[in-house]
Amino acid sequence: MLIMAHCAVIPLAWLLSVAFSFKCAITLMVMISLYYYLRQDALLDFPCSVVSFTLTDGKNCVLKMRNGSEKECIVLGTSYVSAYLTVLILQPVRYWNLRSVIILPDSVDAEEFRRLRILLRWKWERV
Repeated sequence: MLIMAHCAVIPLAWLLSVAFSFKCAITLMVMISLYYYLRQDALLDFPCSVVSFTLTDGKNCVLKMRNGSEKECIVLGTSYVSAYLTVLILQPVRYWNLRSVIILPDSVDAEEFRRLRILLRWKWERV
């Protein structure tokens, strides 16, 4: 899906009635974005890629990165929860930038995924 979404943008950029150099710049930015998100979220190659997370009390969770470091985050109510995809939107405790974690059903146990979705829908959205 990630590759298809990025590849769909490139022809749309070339349909714009703007300068050729602007079209090339858009194409280059889309390709850089595809490389970055494939390495970070799909292949989990970057040192800052999230390899696991643990939900704690309240609205917090702890992310474990590929390089072994851990980050405490707050799960925001804007997280997306569905049967086929869950996207956690996280606010690191001591940082201003947001972080997202994409969870697909085939990457975790089915029962754990169901419990995570229920918890996110009922507990996190109301608090």
